[in-house]
Amino acid sequence: MKTSTIIYNPMSGRPGRRAENVRAMQRLLDGREIHSEAQATSAPGDATRLASEAVAANVDLVIAYGGDGTVNEALQGLVGSQVPLAIWPGGTSNVVAKELRLPFDNQQLAEVFAAGQTKRIALGRATSGSGFGVQSLGLASAGEEPGAQGEREKSKADPPGAPRTQNSEPKTDQRYFLMMAGIGLDASVARGANKKLKRRTGEFAYWISGIKHLATWRPDIFSLDVDGRMFESAFTLIGNGKGYGGGMMMTPNAKLEEPEFEIYILPPLANNLSYTRALVACMRGKPEFAGAVLVKGKHVTANSSREPWVEVDGEVIGPLPMTFEAVPDALTLVVP
Repeated sequence: MKTSTIIYNPMSGRPGRRAENVRAMQRLLDGREIHSEAQATSAPGDATRLASEAVAANVDLVIAYGGDGTVNEALQGLVGSQVPLAIWPGGTSNVVAKELRLPFDNQQLAEVFAAGQTKRIALGRATSGSGFGVQSLGLASAGEEPGAQGEREKSKADPPGAPRTQNSEPKTDQRYFLMMAGIGLDASVARGANKKLKRRTGEFAYWISGIKHLATWRPDIFSLDVDGRMFESAFTLIGNGKGYGGGMMMTPNAKLEEPEFEIYILPPLANNLSYTRALVACMRGKPEFAGAVLVKGKHVTANSSREPWVEVDGEVIGPLPMTFEAVPDALTLVVP
């Protein structure tokens, strides 16, 4: 009998009977000779810790049940190991599950897990010189917009005119990503999405935040060095895979198994209407229209005199500067 650990986020996606769903999946796996232990997360970092513990215990399979953020957190504990990661979609967007064409029916999904077909993939790695300690975003007070608490505390500590820094003790930190890293607009939209609305309505919360941005967003321009080629950008998506939420496609030629990014670069445009046209082009599957540039590369350095924010796999991790590298042979995924 194989062994597995199910790591699940009780708060991921819309409200539901997470524990009951897990017990039902455990029964399905038992019937397919896979013994499973279920572990619920209760705080940021739990999924990474639980995945690392599963590797140390020599389990045969780690199953991440939740959204893309849960998957991203779990894979941090699996990078470089041979323990496969199986994805059980249960979040807001489920971009990774759609990319892999996983079934959403639990019976069919249990068959995929039991079949045990895998492939080895590359990951992206984001490295920041000031760390990702800014992710106290999830600790904001009730009713606050994401990030408001961090901004409030920072404004208390910094005297007028002081440089804007995110950590009192800068350090180097890294975060792996499976699908994408976004700089600028989409990270700003993610920061502005109301978490309570997100739980109730799913992706609709991001659309509401995006509509607000049409009137108020002002891009923080940044520079990109892609394997020695220089670009100026208002929004960039670094694609390790081709999937993206909201029906948009920005990096259609990115492949998970290849240690190379496809990078969507949107330069500074005249106004917000122009940026809207660019995003509409992405929804139509023609990302290179409306002034955008698509390039391939393995190493990206992004810098700015301001602080554009960065998201990886839908989770906001902090501001520039950062570097992004393609890491070959980094993770084993269970696939249909």
